[in-house]
Amino acid sequence: DKDKKQIDNCTTYNDLRQDSLARYARKDPLLQQKIREYRRQTLSAAGLSSEEVDDVDEWKIVGLTERKLRRIWLNINDSVRACDGFRKQKVVCITVNVEETASPEEQLLMHSSLDALVGIHGAQLTQGIFLPRQGYILELLPWIPHWSWGEWVASTSAPTPVGVMFHNTDLNHLGYALDRDSVPLCKHVSPVNQTEEMECFRVEQKQNKTFSWDRRSFEVDSDVVTTFISSILLQNSTNCDSMKSRASENEFVLYNAYCSRGVEDEFSTEHYYRNANESAASQQKERANEQR
Repeated sequence: DKDKKQIDNCTTYNDLRQDSLARYARKDPLLQQKIREYRRQTLSAAGLSSEEVDDVDEWKIVGLTERKLRRIWLNINDSVRACDGFRKQKVVCITVNVEETASPEEQLLMHSSLDALVGIHGAQLTQGIFLPRQGYILELLPWIPHWSWGEWVASTSAPTPVGVMFHNTDLNHLGYALDRDSVPLCKHVSPVNQTEEMECFRVEQKQNKTFSWDRRSFEVDSDVVTTFISSILLQNSTNCDSMKSRASENEFVLYNAYCSRGVEDEFSTEHYYRNANESAASQQKERANEQR
């Protein structure tokens, strides 16, 4: 509890974020203009006409993190295609990969041009610190069985290790716990038979070292991304109670919310964790679904 209070009161990363952004702005007076042009180029590359992107501020760009090594989002294209259904609401999803950027400046422009960043724990989410004010970071929490190690990276009752970077900032940081289906291993084994499943995973981990959360690739149901867009991103509500309610209804953890209590109230940071009972209930629901 003492450590949690210290984290909740910590503003170090917010100070670092504000200082870094201010330094970049002083170094390049045309930075905001470059960010707008980068947004325009991104939308054009997504197949939109010049008339459609006349006002880049009308659009919301969601970046889905892509990697070439470890923690690869195997079916990322499914989520990109699912996002096409939001074109009429002026939402575009793209893949972002810092491994393919030519310079730190390009990384800055890439992430500053996004309205939201979605990715697995730690996989290029750190660049989310460059998102614009009130931007969204959705951290996909890896599925970790009770007998394995690493449960701390999927914490719902305190900030995740990477989430500390967004704590007490003017960004919105959410988490979503992936389920057993996100692990593309041992799918021939029924999850009802936990002993056989555990043995299969341990053999996989020993032989190929691909099961541990920090190495394995993963799959994400595209509904996770579309639900985030429809229930969170497109609502455009900055009211604390509304954000808390919408996150809870859709089983998102709202680690850091930059919100206001009323129309004329100043913005502040709030933390709406999911307690142990909520997480346990969610796990029981998952196990029940697996047994059907």
